Amino acid sequence: MTTPTSPDRLPEVDAGRLAPTIDAIVEGDFSRSRLTALSDLNRSRAAYLRQRWLDIPPTERHALMLVLAELAGESVEFNFNRVYRVALEDPDPVIRQLAIGDLWEDEGEDLPRIFLNILREDATDDVRAAAADALSATTDAIAEGGSRVLDRGELIGILAEIIEDPTESPIVRRRALGTIAAFSDDPRIPELIRLSLEEDDQALVAGAIYAMGRTASERWISELADFLQSDDAELRFEAARAAGLIGDEDIVPFLAEIVYDPDSEVRAAALDALGSIGGQAAIRVLRQVEQDDEFEEEVSVDDALDAALLTVNPLERQS
Repeated sequence: MTTPTSPDRLPEVDAGRLAPTIDAIVEGDFSRSRLTALSDLNRSRAAYLRQRWLDIPPTERHALMLVLAELAGESVEFNFNRVYRVALEDPDPVIRQLAIGDLWEDEGEDLPRIFLNILREDATDDVRAAAADALSATTDAIAEGGSRVLDRGELIGILAEIIEDPTESPIVRRRALGTIAAFSDDPRIPELIRLSLEEDDQALVAGAIYAMGRTASERWISELADFLQSDDAELRFEAARAAGLIGDEDIVPFLAEIVYDPDSEVRAAALDALGSIGGQAAIRVLRQVEQDDEFEEEVSVDDALDAALLTVNPLERQS
């Protein structure tokens, strides 16, 4: 993997405010007025940043990634995608992982291939797992017939090979399974899910449950109902998430049983799933919870109820 370097000769470019901004970051200055110079970089300024990237100490590079993500979340006027692309080559795996996550809005057609190469070649499992997860947007688009940036057969082959490899990192296998599950019409997908369900590693079992939801297939409803009653909170959480993705109303009674789960994340997942599934049964459950003075997560209940109400005819919303 190549990394940004700091040669004696920097590219000839009108750096504008970029040069003093990098100098300020080196000194730990992350003021908003400085960092706006990193937004909407053109190619030449991105090349200049790449050449100077390692002038910034590792601690400051890490802090910079966090601050840029915060700024981008606050306002759509900021676009730091070219900065994130530079960070994809950082020698620090934590920074590479952050960069992958921050590029979720970048629609460049070259990016899926970059993520696929990272998945196959990066030396750090967490980075490879992040790349596998990031490819889910691509598998969704391909499955829906709206993208040909990667060959479907090639992508399924690579992901399936990772999932089936017992020597592969469980976290990478788990993320690859969630990503490949978008190709629910491929007969290998149910086999890969069942293979992972039989693993001793709980991370893989949890990943298989999430993958059930990603297939959007009602064939998994009975299995999800069982997992919603598991003694393990992580499995209940993933089952609730998967139930919401599938959207079958038959699962509502089982979700109703865990809206008071002792685990807060499980409760939140159950509420979200009920909101996504909607229908009168889910609405009744959510209204009962809403009226319970002892239930603490009022905002989550309100949001879920609002979502559920959108699934029924306006005349039925008061019933």
